[in-house]
Amino acid sequence: MKICKSLIVLLSLISTGTILAQTVKNPKFDSLIHKRVFHYDTKGFNGEGWDSLRAEINKAQIVLIGEQHGEAEIPVFTMNVADVFKPEALVVEIDPYTAGKLKETSLNTMGYSSYFKQNPYDFAFYSYQTEMELARQMTLAHTDIWGLNEISFLSLGTFFNTLGRMAKSPINRDLALKKAKEYALHDRPIYKNIDRYNDFSAYKLKASIVDSLLLSFRNESNECKKMLRDLRSSLPIFTNNSYVARTNMMKKNLLNYLSSYITKDAINIPKLLFKFGANHVGRTDDLKGSFEVGSLADNLADASGKLSLHILVFGKIGTINQMAPVDNTQAIIPYDVSTDKELDMFAPFYSQIQGDEWALFDLRPLRDAIGQGKVNVNPYLGKFIKAFDVLVIFGRTTGNRFIE
Repeated sequence: MKICKSLIVLLSLISTGTILAQTVKNPKFDSLIHKRVFHYDTKGFNGEGWDSLRAEINKAQIVLIGEQHGEAEIPVFTMNVADVFKPEALVVEIDPYTAGKLKETSLNTMGYSSYFKQNPYDFAFYSYQTEMELARQMTLAHTDIWGLNEISFLSLGTFFNTLGRMAKSPINRDLALKKAKEYALHDRPIYKNIDRYNDFSAYKLKASIVDSLLLSFRNESNECKKMLRDLRSSLPIFTNNSYVARTNMMKKNLLNYLSSYITKDAINIPKLLFKFGANHVGRTDDLKGSFEVGSLADNLADASGKLSLHILVFGKIGTINQMAPVDNTQAIIPYDVSTDKELDMFAPFYSQIQGDEWALFDLRPLRDAIGQGKVNVNPYLGKFIKAFDVLVIFGRTTGNRFIE
């Protein structure tokens, strides 16, 4: 399937990595794989696997879920993890300003349709139905939502709308709101036309324009000026010129949220539940050659004498939302993990999944055996085993639908 360069950029930023090698039969390796089955019904999750996972969750101070994006079951799984874990904040793959808007929007269920007609991809993955329901449930439970990403190139209109409403100067307010309208009108038709994804306003936004705005906003609040500085720092990320810049921004934003919890005498990290693409929440630098926010979270948990739990989760077969265009009839496509060149190396695990069952696999015995040189494994699969503690695979996946 042919997709445009800009969409490739988007997918590469949030993918779980690429490898073409297949995993060969490995008896020693296979002997260390133990499946614990559980199931999902109207009462939630139940079974041996879920009981084991609950026990692991209850030991942790930070739980990190590394996902395959676009599968409707994963936000439901996350909600159930949150019910056990009771986090103070859900930490997600959107920017801090969008996170605040998401909490507000999630409670207005009657307004979803009109909002997303005007702002089709404002909340990235939280423009999907079960993702938005996750945000709603977290907000109703008084769980905060923290966003760690760069400014979203898919929601410049909303960014400038927020900036305009915060500005005290009428001149600056009008300037920001004019840009909000301009960007929104330009971008709105593009979301449903994948052939035009190169045309988003963010790709044409120049540092000189942001510098000019910073000059105009020099007497505005610190929050306004910080928004513009964050926008300027996001420009290289829009064009995929610096993956390291993206990971560093995530870590910086996490530390901003945690600043009040860290003193000279103590690190009192609250319970945090992360939900990101899998690359970002491993505990090593193996997956993309960069220590990501999952590594920082793991180190902070260690420094405070607590534990982090890193969960990798994806489905086996069904449908998936490929993220573009914003049209459910085109975005939701058939899916089979055995033909997914990013995840087919997990065959020793997903080949054991039957029907609609869920299963938990403890990766730590495998990690120890690999570290001791007792087993050989596909090198990239070995990196995931080092990065995560447990693997959850479910049999039937459903493409998450855009809110209409």
